[in-house]
Amino acid sequence: MTHEPLKQRAVDAGRAAYGDIWTIDGWAIAPGRIELIGNHTDYNGGPVLAGAIDRVIVIGSGRIQKATEIGLVATDLGGNPQFCQPYTLSDWRADPNEHGPIVYVKGIIAALIARRIPFRSGVGLAVAGDIPPGFGMSSSAALCVATILALTIDEIDPYELVAIAREAEHRAGAMVGAMDQSASIGGGVIRFDGRDNTFTRIAPSLGDHVFAVADSGVSRSLRTSAYGARVRETTEAREIIAAAYGRDLANLAAVEPYWDDLLPTLDQHLSPELLARVRHIVTETRRVNDAADAVDNSDWIRFGELMNESGASSAGDYDISDPVVEALVAHLKSQPGVLGARMMGGGNGGPALVLLRSDAVDNIRASLDTFYDRHPVRNPERAFQVCVFGPGAHRETF
Repeated sequence: MTHEPLKQRAVDAGRAAYGDIWTIDGWAIAPGRIELIGNHTDYNGGPVLAGAIDRVIVIGSGRIQKATEIGLVATDLGGNPQFCQPYTLSDWRADPNEHGPIVYVKGIIAALIARRIPFRSGVGLAVAGDIPPGFGMSSSAALCVATILALTIDEIDPYELVAIAREAEHRAGAMVGAMDQSASIGGGVIRFDGRDNTFTRIAPSLGDHVFAVADSGVSRSLRTSAYGARVRETTEAREIIAAAYGRDLANLAAVEPYWDDLLPTLDQHLSPELLARVRHIVTETRRVNDAADAVDNSDWIRFGELMNESGASSAGDYDISDPVVEALVAHLKSQPGVLGARMMGGGNGGPALVLLRSDAVDNIRASLDTFYDRHPVRNPERAFQVCVFGPGAHRETF
């Protein structure tokens, strides 16, 4: 995967933004990801199955005249460069009115300063990508990971790289877990463990099955969705349960072993909304573990059933889906050759993930024409994308 068209777009944008003297001195490449199963479990200490895909962010870096500045130009966002002065950012956190990819660059710089990790200044970054923004493929995590690789010189331990990228998103206002960054760095398919933010690589045998993503046409952003509210709610629920039952719960997923015993009395301590949030995290944790067994056995029928259950729980108990997304999921489930479908990502819009037989791809793509007649999307030709698992984030130097 050389990504030459993306690289050329980055070069063109960089030269337009920084002048003809700007010359690429290295590339950083980071993939997006699909969350196979494990919705919102990562920041609650639960497991996730996720895969890095063949859609990426590429960043070309080169020197600019002002040694005290770092510049960023994104080809898909107008081509106008944004600049920051990195040594003023040690305590930086995003203002609610700050927008655009520069907020992630500032968050990365602040996280690097906090860790005393050397980084480059006097650098202009040019970004291009084919991860559709707002498509649930974690373009922001890929951007953060690629930016770290572009701005640093020394090798960074993968888990520290995850932590820096995650902190950058937190500083930018998105209180994400560590799964997105782990998948982008790990490559292929990973089993992520939210208890300690570690991951192991697995090699599923898909046979004649594929995963695909279908656009709903409903945009979403982690900074503006219910994501932050769910983080607060699950934190509150964990604290209430720990106090009520005298249990030391490191995270909400730690309730799972006690769930059957606690359930008869939990409604005495939790509101119906908080009880529903806990139920989703507990049952989703069990679904991921069952799905891992299904992967080991190449039982994709069972995996599809678990995807369907995950989607119902995400839309119901966790209340993060959208009516149009759910209509899209229902449409996909009704098609021959589909084993499972569900909403994917942070919620309040975004795409549907579907597991299907590879010989059904063309028919399902055609069937979506009628759906998109009722629910328009920005780019119907790219609205249904079959995903291939790809390599993890890396640098390319000359």
